Amino acid sequence: MTTELELHRIDSPNDENLPRVLTLSNAIFSADGSTKHGSLPYWQNHLKHKSSSIIYLTPVTASDNPVAFLFLIPRSTTPPLKNGASNSLHVWLAGVLPECRTGGCFTRLMNELNDVDQLTVCTFPTRFPDMWRWLTSRGWVQERELDEGKVLLSRSRTT
Repeated sequence: MTTELELHRIDSPNDENLPRVLTLSNAIFSADGSTKHGSLPYWQNHLKHKSSSIIYLTPVTASDNPVAFLFLIPRSTTPPLKNGASNSLHVWLAGVLPECRTGGCFTRLMNELNDVDQLTVCTFPTRFPDMWRWLTSRGWVQERELDEGKVLLSRSRTT
């Protein structure tokens, strides 16, 4: 993608841009309002925690049209991660429009988190092989396998 992109942040469950990012997520994942991943009230509930936020990108010329996002929530992990950490900022959902996927959007969003002490994310390696490759090629550590092929990964702060 050659369009200049602008970074935005949502910290409030009442942010007027939240429905736009939810619409993007639902389009990417073919979700609807009847699922937790597609429900505005569910997203709003997550954003009530002070550590939760959404960072997203829009074209500078179309700030109402998000093209990529990360939804971040606090997470406690039991048993602890391999490095002993129990608490992390968790990438609950992440998505990039298909036509923007090789344009560095995900990398730019993840780089915004370089100062976070501990990050975690879950993915399905067989369903999302590009995401799996991206994470493992950048030093994310496989922590454990979860249900139905889901895998928990972690990354400590880059120094």
